[in-house]
Amino acid sequence: MKKLAYIGKIIDIQPIKKADFIVSATVICGEGGKWMGTVKKDQFNIGDLVEVYLQDALLPKTDEFAFMEGYHYRVSMRRFKKVPSECLIMPLTLEGDIGDNIADVKGIMKYNKPISASLSGIALGSFPTDIIPKTDEPNFQTVSDMVDELRGKRYYSTVKADGSSGTIYKNDEHFGCCSRNLEFKENKKTLVWKLAHEYDLPEKLHNGYAIQFEIVGPGIQSNRMGLDKVDMRVFNVWDIKHRRYLDAEVAFDFCEDLELPTVEVIDWNEIFSFQTDEELRKYAEGKYKSGYPREGVVFRPMLEMKVDYDRLSFKVINLMYKD
Repeated sequence: MKKLAYIGKIIDIQPIKKADFIVSATVICGEGGKWMGTVKKDQFNIGDLVEVYLQDALLPKTDEFAFMEGYHYRVSMRRFKKVPSECLIMPLTLEGDIGDNIADVKGIMKYNKPISASLSGIALGSFPTDIIPKTDEPNFQTVSDMVDELRGKRYYSTVKADGSSGTIYKNDEHFGCCSRNLEFKENKKTLVWKLAHEYDLPEKLHNGYAIQFEIVGPGIQSNRMGLDKVDMRVFNVWDIKHRRYLDAEVAFDFCEDLELPTVEVIDWNEIFSFQTDEELRKYAEGKYKSGYPREGVVFRPMLEMKVDYDRLSFKVINLMYKD
């Protein structure tokens, strides 16, 4: 499960231009990564231990977090005076060390985007994690080792589509359609099954492969991409037998052969030369074709790689995006 709250240490405090009452603090959280957050001026000093709540942390409705009621008790990435605030930093109220996971003791849950009724269906079972990995891109702040590993290597980047996760697969002639957590019985009213038939995937999808995609369009996460109809944007092709993702060129060719729409490519086969976190944040800024700020970008190597047994892949959220 994604960890959402840590004990951190403030390592830097910087003034914010034209701001009299707030400053920008940088915190390190051990394996939780390095983050920037906006705090009150003179509230903390460099070296202080603090509590750090990350993106999509859903806070309990207690007096301690009452000030977050206007944000529906959800932590999300924002900008104050054009300076990024990627986390919530609060005074330390418990004992522990840098990097300790405090989500359970503080009663933190994970925020999940509301799912449209049309994305639901009659469950056949749980998502088949025994043969296909779930999709969940880590934020770049939590995987500095991956960012370092990609530096100097060839990469591609894609726009993060604003939708809901779907997976379609064929394995030993069993054809399955899934949301993030469930596999559904066949029902053409369920969007993932509707899309499968629209693209003739029960017949065309090769045995032993899974495609993973965002379901996008009207009724899905406010349709910030401005699409006229519900569709898919494929971002992964998984080889079930060999338990690996297809390399970039092979995956995009796979989708082209099946006439499947893919996520929008920004850069292709370029050398990853970003040196600072701020460069990555700036790169993530941009807009969908609709004119609405895009959710962010995803970086991957042209040839699949692993770092400490985890796939090298990470996202950078656009701090101008509002969901």
